[in-house]
Amino acid sequence: MKILLDIDDTAILTKDKGKTWFEHSRLKELIKLHNVFLYSGNPEIEEFAAKWKVSGFFPKGNNHIPKADVLIDNDVELWIDLVDVKKTYKSINSFFRFNK
Repeated sequence: MKILLDIDDTAILTKDKGKTWFEHSRLKELIKLHNVFLYSGNPEIEEFAAKWKVSGFFPKGNNHIPKADVLIDNDVELWIDLVDVKKTYKSINSFFRFNK
């Protein structure tokens, strides 16, 4: 399954309003099981793509409309009109909950 995955507050999370960040506990599992492309406004998107060894990346805010089966983004309502996807989820947990 081809997945567009946001970085901030989706693939990496914070509990202290952005002072520290940690990877989602199921991020590596998601990447291992699916064809993941980062879709993010994070300026370090290319570095995260290389670190996590995902299939590629699409910076948010350019004129390209990426196609995928799924978008996982905590702010999905802001980006749904700028992607071509079949389903959306607000978190990695909700994706796994509905795709067992």
